[in-house]
Amino acid sequence: MYNIGYFSLRKPQNNYYNNLASDPQCSLELIEEFGLDDLDGLDVLVIEESIELNFTNICEWLLEIRKVSDIYILILADEEQMVFTFRMVYLKLGADGIFTEEADELDLIVKNVLKRLKKETIKRKEKESSFEIIPEKSCALVNKKQEVDLTRQEFLVLSILYKNKNQTVTYEDIYRGVWTKSTGEVQKNRVCNLVSHVRKKFADLKNSPVQVKTIRSIGYILDTSLSEKEI
Repeated sequence: MYNIGYFSLRKPQNNYYNNLASDPQCSLELIEEFGLDDLDGLDVLVIEESIELNFTNICEWLLEIRKVSDIYILILADEEQMVFTFRMVYLKLGADGIFTEEADELDLIVKNVLKRLKKETIKRKEKESSFEIIPEKSCALVNKKQEVDLTRQEFLVLSILYKNKNQTVTYEDIYRGVWTKSTGEVQKNRVCNLVSHVRKKFADLKNSPVQVKTIRSIGYILDTSLSEKEI
C-alpha cells in the first residue's frame, strides 16, 4: 500500500483524483490545508493547480518542500493557465512531472513512480543499517561510521524518542523532557522546530535508517532499524 497526498484548494472535479481514489494499491488523502508535517508518511504528493492555488503559490510550496523532503511531486496543471515557462520553472524547483492531458497518463506515471519506490525500498532494506546513541559525545552513530553531531536540545529530543522507539511520544512529553524547568503551557511550535532540525541532520546522511514520523495532533514516533544498544 502506498500513501498519496492530493493537495487541492477546491474539491477535485477530474478523473485523475477518481482514478487514484479507486486504486486498491493506493491510500489517497485529500489535503486542503497543507503543512510540511503533512509530508510525513507520504510516498507521492500530487498538487492540483487552480485559480485558488496558482503558479506563484505552487512555486513557494515547491521551495519549502524541497528544503526538507525529496518526496516525489507531481503537478496537475490547469491547461488554460499553463505555459511552457511555467512548466520549466516547476521542474527547476523540484517537481518530478507536470500533467495536463488524459487521466490515464497520470495514472501510468504514478504507477511507474510507485514501482521505483518499491525497488528503492527493497534495496535500502537489503543494506545493513544501524543506529545508536552515544551519550558521552552527545551525538548519534549511523551505520557504524557516520557521527551526527547534535546540540544539547537535539540530543535530548532524540534520546526521548529513542527510549520510546516505535511508540508515539506526545508533544507534551517531549516538551517537558527538553525544557524541564518550564512549568507553563506546552509550546508545540518549539517542539516542531526542534524535531525539524533533527530530521534535517539525518536526512543529509546517505542510507540513514532514522525516520521521525509525525502522528498528527499527538506527537512523534521514531521508526528505524535500530541496534540493540540502549542509552
